[in-house]
Amino acid sequence: MTRSTADAAAERAAWITLASVDGLGEHLVPRLAAAFGGATQVLSAAARPDRGRVDGRIRAAAECGLRPATLEGIHAAARDPEAVHRRLRELGAWALTPWDAAYPRALRLVDPPPPVLFGVGDQVALATEPLVAVVGTRRPTPAGRAFAARVTAALAVRGVTIVSGLAMGIDGVAHATSLDLGGRTVAVIGGGLAHGWPRAHASLARAIRDGSGAIISEHPPDVMPTKGTFPRRNRIISGLSRATVVIEAPVGSGALITARHALEQGRQVFASTGRPSDPATAGCLALLRESPARPLVGVEELIIDLGLAGGSPGIVPDGAMGVGRPARAMHAGDALAVLGDVERSVATLLLHGPVSSDALISATGQPPAVVAGALTLLQLRGWVIPMGPLQVAAGPLLLPPPGDPGGRPTHLDPP
Repeated sequence: MTRSTADAAAERAAWITLASVDGLGEHLVPRLAAAFGGATQVLSAAARPDRGRVDGRIRAAAECGLRPATLEGIHAAARDPEAVHRRLRELGAWALTPWDAAYPRALRLVDPPPPVLFGVGDQVALATEPLVAVVGTRRPTPAGRAFAARVTAALAVRGVTIVSGLAMGIDGVAHATSLDLGGRTVAVIGGGLAHGWPRAHASLARAIRDGSGAIISEHPPDVMPTKGTFPRRNRIISGLSRATVVIEAPVGSGALITARHALEQGRQVFASTGRPSDPATAGCLALLRESPARPLVGVEELIIDLGLAGGSPGIVPDGAMGVGRPARAMHAGDALAVLGDVERSVATLLLHGPVSSDALISATGQPPAVVAGALTLLQLRGWVIPMGPLQVAAGPLLLPPPGDPGGRPTHLDPP
C-alpha cells in the first residue's frame, strides 16, 4: 500500500496548495492532512458541494478556532489548486516540502518545521554547511556596521553561508558583505516573495537571487509582511543556522527574538558586548545576563569558538543539530536493507510523503505498540521526524539510489 510516484507528486503539489491558504500555518496543515488522509484528500473534500459536512470535519481536525476567511481560503484553493503554482512560475520561484531531499536538514528539527518553503535563487545555498546567522538592529551605529562587516567577512572567506533577514541595517550589511566576497547567503523574509523586503534592498535582493544565494519564506508569494510575520520568520533564521551572532541589538530588537529561538533550538548564540551605557547594545547585554549566550569579544575568538580556526569550515557530525554530512551518502535502498521487517514496512510507506501513525497501523496491519516501537527506532536513527500528527521521512530515506528515474526528486518545481 505505497503511493505511486505520480500519487506522491500530486500529494506534494496539494500540500503546497494547502499551505498557501492564509491562516493555515505549521500546525494546521499537518493536522488537516492527517485527519483527511493527505492534502490531496483535503482539497478533494473541500471541492464538493456539501460544504456544511466538510466544514465540520475541517473545524474538528483543526482542534481550535478557524477564522471564516481561512475556511473560505481552503475552498478557494480547492476550486483552483493550481493558482499558487502558476504564481510561483511567474516569479521564477520554487517550493520545498519537508519530504523533499533539498529541504534544509536543520529545519527538520525545528518544532514544528515550516510546512513549505517558498524560494528564489540557488537552493544549493540552503545545503552549503555550515550556516551561521548574523543579525542585529535596523539602525546600527557606524561602529556596529563596521564590526558586522568584519565578522561576516571572516566567516564568508572560510566558506560559511551567511543567514539573515534582508532587513535594513545589520542584515543588509551581512548579506552584502558575503556577496562582495563571493560567498553564499540566505535571506529569510517576513512576507511573500513578491513583497518581503524593503524597497531600498531591491538591488540587494536581485543580487542574492541572481548570484549564489537564496531568498526564502514560509509565506505564499503575495502575503504582505506584518508585525506578526517578522517574529515568526526569526525561528527559521535560527533554525537554519549552527550559530547566531547578534551585533548591536537594543532592548526590544527583533534580533533578540532570533537569539532566543536559537537557544531554545540548542544552537550557539554570540552577542556583542559594547559599552554598558550604550543603548545600541543594551539588548545584547541583557541577553548575556539572562541566558547562556556567549559574549562576542572579537572576530578571532568567534572563529575559534565555531571551530573554523583551521581555515576551513568545521563540519558537525551527521545527526548533531541536523547539520553535517557523512563521508558516503547512504540512500533509501541502503537504509531499507538494514532495517527489520516492521521498520522496513513503516519506512517504505513514508518514502513518498508524510503519513499519520494511525494510517501506518492500518496499512501495516501491525498492533499500535509494534508500530510505535518501529517509529521510535527510526526516529532514534534520525530517519523519521514527527511533524504534528504526521511522520515524515528523513536522512537516507530522502535519497533514491543514484540514477533511479523513479526516485524522489531533490526539490519540487512548480507543476
